[in-house]
Amino acid sequence: MNKHSISFKKRIAHGETLYGIFCSVASPINVEQLALAGYDFIIIDLEHTLFSTSQVESMILAARTMNLDVFVRVPLSANHLVLPLLDAGVTGIVFPRIENAQQAQEAVNYCHYMPLGQRGLNSTRLNRYGMDDLASFVEQAANETVVVAMIESLEGLEQLDEILKVEGIDIILEGAADLSQSMGMPWQTSHPKVKEKVQEMYIKTKNSQKHFCAIPRQPEDIAAWKQQSVQLFVLGDDRSIIRRAHQNHLNAFKDIS
Repeated sequence: MNKHSISFKKRIAHGETLYGIFCSVASPINVEQLALAGYDFIIIDLEHTLFSTSQVESMILAARTMNLDVFVRVPLSANHLVLPLLDAGVTGIVFPRIENAQQAQEAVNYCHYMPLGQRGLNSTRLNRYGMDDLASFVEQAANETVVVAMIESLEGLEQLDEILKVEGIDIILEGAADLSQSMGMPWQTSHPKVKEKVQEMYIKTKNSQKHFCAIPRQPEDIAAWKQQSVQLFVLGDDRSIIRRAHQNHLNAFKDIS
């Protein structure tokens, strides 16, 4: 679901520029506020948080109520969560640290019904618990489920051409932070050598006719990506943005003499 009543994939196909954010505060109110702020999608982060499944479901329901596309970042090691998350109504799954085609295929298998994948079939929220025709729902899911592979290491970048050949991988999301670690320069995401590798990632993705999602750290970064026709952006993590907003709010009053 989304605010334009068309699927996330169709919005990309129609040429829209879409803005998202990592959602690391386990609150449906936070999700509502992100929707009201104007984000097109959120990525609930289960890689760097300790959310419970009930917390995540309440966040998914809040996103759906606000017509906000919702993804969840799930490591392959926690693949048992993928099926119930999809059944709960998420737009797609973001898989971090994809490093080869075998892992990419595993991601597709968890997300898609046969013949593309191996997702288990059951009545879900999205087909109104069996009220809608299940065969039609399977076809709809094939067209609308989004699988995102994060490339966060030199090994993943070296194997990216093979990863991109995997049918069912829709989007490549750059992970410059961990990529910088694998290059021996942790958190130097603006280092020319790191930026060169991220640019290489983009070119490979573009040449494959798949979609690239950037994580711009500065306004000038997003300008450069837009000049290259990138449509998808993740604008950081809500925790740091909330902290900065509170800090700026407090300082505005403290600075008055």
